[in-house]
Amino acid sequence: MSAEHEESQNGAPTSAQAHTAPASSASPVRLHAVDALRALALLGIVSVNVWFFARPDTIVGALTGELDTAQPTGADQVVRFTSSLLFEGKSYVVFSFLFGLSFVLAWARAAETGASEARRSLRRSAALIVLGALHGIFLFFGDILLAYGILGMLLLAVRRISAKPALIIAGCLYALVMAVVLGSAALMAMMDAAAGGDAMGGGFDFGLSAEDVTEAYTGSIGSYLLYQLIAWIVMVFNILLGQGPLAFAAFLVGLVVGRARLIERLLAGEFATGRLLAMALPALAFGLLVSGLGSWLAWGPPGTAGHDGGAWAMMGQALALAAGPIQSFGYVVVLLLAFRSGAFDWLVRLLAPAGRMSLTNYLLQSLVLMLIFAAPGLGLAGQLEAGAVGGIVLALWAAQLLVSHLWFAKFKRGPLEAPVRAWTYREKA
Repeated sequence: MSAEHEESQNGAPTSAQAHTAPASSASPVRLHAVDALRALALLGIVSVNVWFFARPDTIVGALTGELDTAQPTGADQVVRFTSSLLFEGKSYVVFSFLFGLSFVLAWARAAETGASEARRSLRRSAALIVLGALHGIFLFFGDILLAYGILGMLLLAVRRISAKPALIIAGCLYALVMAVVLGSAALMAMMDAAAGGDAMGGGFDFGLSAEDVTEAYTGSIGSYLLYQLIAWIVMVFNILLGQGPLAFAAFLVGLVVGRARLIERLLAGEFATGRLLAMALPALAFGLLVSGLGSWLAWGPPGTAGHDGGAWAMMGQALALAAGPIQSFGYVVVLLLAFRSGAFDWLVRLLAPAGRMSLTNYLLQSLVLMLIFAAPGLGLAGQLEAGAVGGIVLALWAAQLLVSHLWFAKFKRGPLEAPVRAWTYREKA
């Protein structure tokens, strides 16, 4: 997940290294600001994924449209509202954008050394597909690595595309997915209203109750593994056909940004702060407004206990998804400007090591959450309220920041990044 390019020997950059080398540098360098963005994206990803561990019956709502959004206390509701407002539909967009960017940096490194960019990319994609399948079957059925591996091959095939067609395709993919998602949500709401609030419950009966799913997830190891396999088979197509097009759109944007070295140039001060803020702040405000409306529909006004979004919860999630790319653009530009200012070098140093080993940390999040919530571990799924789950998220992310620093004090690459890189860079004998 992290870019395959030159790295410093230590995990945390010095103040002078906190951004990047000058934009005129011919060879790719480690962009510590980008690593910091990855670390923040990891917080967002675990904030969204955790609910599928803590409330495994969430998958029933995802498939049937019957989303139970009522929370027992105002504090629990604020946690869910905030997760939807800030992270849902945004974090994976940022991660996907950075993944597309990392391809450009990897290809530049291959060109510099005379290696085959196609061969390296195919081996990298193959590694992600294998890791993704294992991750999806044994830890988290909502895995994104398999989709990244497949879409990475597609990105390789179109890597010569020029900027304008790439951005047009990205925009069309976004528009297509949003038309389907928002249209489906609107249709569901109208059907529910016409049926007196019972359309979804009567039309999408999979023969599974929330209790059945939770029991399978927390029962025996055998029932857990069967649940994981079935859920992964069902969700892998949903992810490829739903998140996949948006992820590939973000890949294409990352490809364009990487080839033009826009991030390096931004961090080097080539673009005026006022001009960038004039684009980023309206995007951020609009994204937050749409996400806020979606969160309100799904979870109710902040601090409201017992609110059940009903059919409108699906529309709320659709709006959060629609706002994702726009809000993510605002996030990325504002954060990069903050990192460029020099006032937040300490934050870059704090975050960058976790971003450098983002593949390890992404998979480690699933392992830890499985041990907390599923049958192979404590089996606490369905037993903790949202406030406690939010505390687990923050503690896990903070622990990953610490462990990443400790790891890079002794090692050059992350635990999984090292073998994946060795496999990717392996040449023919």
